Amino acid sequence: MIKYGALYLLFAIVFVGAILVVDRIHNDHLLTQTKDSLHLDNDKERAEFASEIVHKYILEPDQSLPVTEGDLFPYLYGYADLNNNGRDEVFILMQTEEYCTEKGCQGFLFSHVQKKLAQWQNIYQPILVADESHNGWRDILVADDNKMYRLKYNAGHYLTDLSKAPEFNNHQQALVAVGLALDSQYYRNGGSNLALNYSQPIFDCQQCFLFSFNRYEESDKNYYLSVNTDDKTVMPYP
Repeated sequence: MIKYGALYLLFAIVFVGAILVVDRIHNDHLLTQTKDSLHLDNDKERAEFASEIVHKYILEPDQSLPVTEGDLFPYLYGYADLNNNGRDEVFILMQTEEYCTEKGCQGFLFSHVQKKLAQWQNIYQPILVADESHNGWRDILVADDNKMYRLKYNAGHYLTDLSKAPEFNNHQQALVAVGLALDSQYYRNGGSNLALNYSQPIFDCQQCFLFSFNRYEESDKNYYLSVNTDDKTVMPYP
């Protein structure tokens, strides 16, 4: 029998229609060294490549990033091979007040040669790579105004006007993810207050979800679960 708390959570998931993703996309397509590209085969090099883009192409010449502490970052980034050519694109979501409003922040998509492919206003996480493709490029899913939108590649570029983008939702997968999390050994072993978490990495996959929860004996400490509704796995995160 489903407990009332679990049933309430299921209805909450349906109401918000949130699609969250957990498992970080591991890049199996290493960028080969060429005249105009970098060999990015580890997290350190990806971080340096994203930092170079931010300082060369996003910040003003006399602008510097603020000093942050803890889990606060001036920008977030993620990599994915959107057009299946073996070379990753990088998405950068700024987080500082110069690039953000109460409605969201500016997002940028760059190629492996640091060419700006698209720019968006007032968006926020989750920012996901969709299963579907259009014109050889994977769709991008972004959040804005408490909704998710599907951005398709057409006529040589991604749609940047979210008012013209179709909404995206996947209630069925969200319900499956909740059930898997509630039934996992990690949550059944003293877990409480299961909730969706929106801090998954940029360019996570469409079938993955992230949840936070507490334990009865540690109500002030957060734990996290990654749920993949494709292979039905539930793992502690990170």
